[in-house]
Amino acid sequence: MGQISAAHYLKMKNSFRLDVARFLAGVALGKATITYGELSKQFGIATRGWGDILGGIAIRCHEAGYPLLSVMVVNAATKMPSEDAVLYADLGLESKDRIVEEQARCFQFDWSATPLKPVG
Repeated sequence: MGQISAAHYLKMKNSFRLDVARFLAGVALGKATITYGELSKQFGIATRGWGDILGGIAIRCHEAGYPLLSVMVVNAATKMPSEDAVLYADLGLESKDRIVEEQARCFQFDWSATPLKPVG
């Protein structure tokens, strides 16, 4: 790994939450993004508490060959994922342009054909 240690990578991978991933797949199907604050209200998690969970979702998506659903979660002011999300660079998203491309891939992807399909 580049910026992320092997131990932190494993911690993030183990922090994966299927309920959050499915929710984000629904956001992507709606061709939208969601802010950290909105996601926090939805799941009752502190705004700054998403790092490992979203990292776990990014890792699982990457390993399965899916677009990285975690890029659907953005800062309200910048409309981009947190600058603290250094895992993205390790997974090939080295620039804002690449993140925007990944968001577009999420919008176009058929999440209903995966285990991450939205429920409800």
